[in-house]
Amino acid sequence: MATDDPFSACLATYKSRMTGDPIGQRLKEISILTREIGKKIGGSLGVNVTDMAALEQLLTSGPLTPGELAARLEVTTAASTQIVDRLERAGHVRRERQAGDRRKVFVVPTYASVDRAFQQLAPMLDGLDGVIASLDQAERQVIERFLDQVIDVYRNVAGFPPSASEPL
Repeated sequence: MATDDPFSACLATYKSRMTGDPIGQRLKEISILTREIGKKIGGSLGVNVTDMAALEQLLTSGPLTPGELAARLEVTTAASTQIVDRLERAGHVRRERQAGDRRKVFVVPTYASVDRAFQQLAPMLDGLDGVIASLDQAERQVIERFLDQVIDVYRNVAGFPPSASEPL
């Protein structure tokens, strides 16, 4: 392997930065496992990565218009329509017209889809609840401060404003 290869040099720098500190290693592993869990749930729901990202938006934010969904996914409105069409055909979402303005359409996740996703997440959420419940107040304060700082770093890199240190 040539030492003047830019890819190899970049990869070596990345690996050295992420393997040098146990906390950095754990953050990297959490990131990788989070993506793997998303893929697993998407696979069980029969959706691709893009459609799973749309479902995640709907599950965490509730009903959105196709335009709002497009903005959150950073895709065109035409692409958002295709995503919603696929999800609707698969039974994961339905379109609902707003009562006050029949021209406005919201994309709403179906109960069955939400239930299937949360059935798969339940063991992880229950396990995390147990870990959190075992912490004393001093440990909680340190971890909360650390996680707030990590979230701010992520938000900055993603181009979002700093958080107000409020839970999701």
